[in-house]
Amino acid sequence: MKRLLGISVFFVLAAWAASAVPTDVTYTEGDTSEKLKSGVVQDAQIGDVLNTGDTVKTGSDGAAELNQKGITIKISKGTVFTLMERASGDKTTPVLSVALGSLKYKLDKLSGSEPEIRTNGAVAGVRGTEFSVFAGADGSTLIAVDSGQVDVESQGKTVQLAAAQGTEVPLGKPPGDPIPLKSDQIDYSKWNQDKLDSMLADPLGSMDTIQAAMDDYVKNVADYYGQYVASRKQLDDAVKTVAQIFKEKGKDEADKYQQAMVNPLALQTSSLVLNYRFYALAALSLRTYVAGRMYVTLKARYITNPDDSAWKDFFDKYNALLAVFEQSIAPQLVNADI
Repeated sequence: MKRLLGISVFFVLAAWAASAVPTDVTYTEGDTSEKLKSGVVQDAQIGDVLNTGDTVKTGSDGAAELNQKGITIKISKGTVFTLMERASGDKTTPVLSVALGSLKYKLDKLSGSEPEIRTNGAVAGVRGTEFSVFAGADGSTLIAVDSGQVDVESQGKTVQLAAAQGTEVPLGKPPGDPIPLKSDQIDYSKWNQDKLDSMLADPLGSMDTIQAAMDDYVKNVADYYGQYVASRKQLDDAVKTVAQIFKEKGKDEADKYQQAMVNPLALQTSSLVLNYRFYALAALSLRTYVAGRMYVTLKARYITNPDDSAWKDFFDKYNALLAVFEQSIAPQLVNADI
C-alpha cells in the first residue's frame, strides 16, 4: 500500500511536469541571469533550456531572446520574465509573465494553443503575430500590437486590439479604449518613470490599489488550495482502494480502477497545484516588484525624517499588506520562490 501511495504522488508530479513547454535561450547579452524553479541562480547562456517556474532577469545592459515552440520572446533591459502555467478543466495553458520591464513577442504562426501573457494587472489572449508588452513599476500595463490581434482583459472587461493599436491598463482597473499605437513609438523608460512618479505622488491611494489586487490573489489561492486539499484526499483514498482491489481481485481489476479513478484524480490534483501556485507566485511578484519598490523608494525619501506622518501612514498600510501576504500567500510558497 505504501508503494501505491508513492505512485499517487508520482502521478501528480509527472502530470505537472508533462505539461511544461520547454523554452530555448537563443541569445543573451550584458547582465542577464536565470533563476530556476529549484532556486539556483546562474548567468543565462545560449543553449539553456528553461521550463515552468524559471525566471529570466535582465540588468541595465542586459537582453535576451527565447524561443518557445515558434514563439520568439525578446526581453529588453531591466525586465523580470517568468514561465508559468495555469489549468482550466483538462487544459493546461502556458503563461508568459512579465513582472517589470518590456518584452516583444513574435509568433511564427497561430496554432490554436497560444499562451497567455500576464502582468501584475492584465491578461492578454494572443491571436496576434507581433506585439509588445510593457509592465510598469506601479503595476500598470501597456500593450501595443504591430500585427494580428490581441485581446486584453482586466477587471471583467476585454478590449480587442488590432494592428497598430494599443491600450493601457492601470493596476486594478479595466483596460482603456484602443488607441493608435505602435511599439516603436513607446519610450519605456519615460513611461515607467511617469508611472512611478504618479504612484509616489499618492502612496496611500497606491497602497489601497495594491492591497485590493493582493486580496484578489489571496482569494484565488484560498479557493484553489481548498480544492486541492479535497482532491488530494480523494486521490489518496482512491490509491488505497487500488491496493485493496489488487489484494482481493488481482492486478487486472486494480489496473481498471487505476485508469478509471486514480489517473483522472491525479491529473485534477496536479492542475489544482498549478493554479494555487500560479496565484501565489503572482502575489509574490506584486509584493516584490510593485509594493516592495515603492517601499524602498519612500524609505530613502524619508530616511532623515522617519517620524513624518506621511511615512508613518504609508508604513502602516505596507505592513498590513505584508501581514496578509505572510498569512495567506507565504504558506503556499517554497524557499526556492523567495
